[in-house]
Amino acid sequence: MPNPAKIRQAIRAKRRSLTTQEHRANSLSAATHFICNPQLIHCNHIALYLAADGELDTQPLIRRLRQLHKKLYLPVLKPGTNNSLWFAEYRDGERLIPNRFGIAEPNIRHSKPKPAWSLDLIVMPLVAFNSEGTRIGMGGGYYDRTLSYQLRHQRWIRPKLVGYAHAFQCIEELTREHWDVPLHGIITERGYKSYR
Repeated sequence: MPNPAKIRQAIRAKRRSLTTQEHRANSLSAATHFICNPQLIHCNHIALYLAADGELDTQPLIRRLRQLHKKLYLPVLKPGTNNSLWFAEYRDGERLIPNRFGIAEPNIRHSKPKPAWSLDLIVMPLVAFNSEGTRIGMGGGYYDRTLSYQLRHQRWIRPKLVGYAHAFQCIEELTREHWDVPLHGIITERGYKSYR
């Protein structure tokens, strides 16, 4: 079984080693694949993330989704819980505030947060994924805890969960743990792949 810590270290180093041109090209290509996919573009309430640490940049996608008048949301740490998330609307030009990890998020005093099940789609950050829809993130389990209801209710289809990553982040040797919530699909600079 591969060591998740070593996978995270290797993939994060590879992401950071991309040139600015490679990173920009991958991000633009992934945004185009998203916009051209009818299954995804019909979603109206879409949560995504703001990229860091070499993650596939979501800014090209955010710009295109705003042009289509989609409602966009960012994850916010849910106060008083064991590492879970809410999602708050991300308005154009809104001033974001840093959370306890220094990650920018909407101020929930100005934007009432929503639970995950009320969204149509979550574009998810990840460190690695495989061809069966298993993903590993940074190791905090925030998304898995937030979305754990999907493991208990197999017919619950909201929101769709789509990973957003560079193609080289595909690692076939990943093992799905019982708490891992699988992706419905993945978008990379090479296109979209559906898992379920």
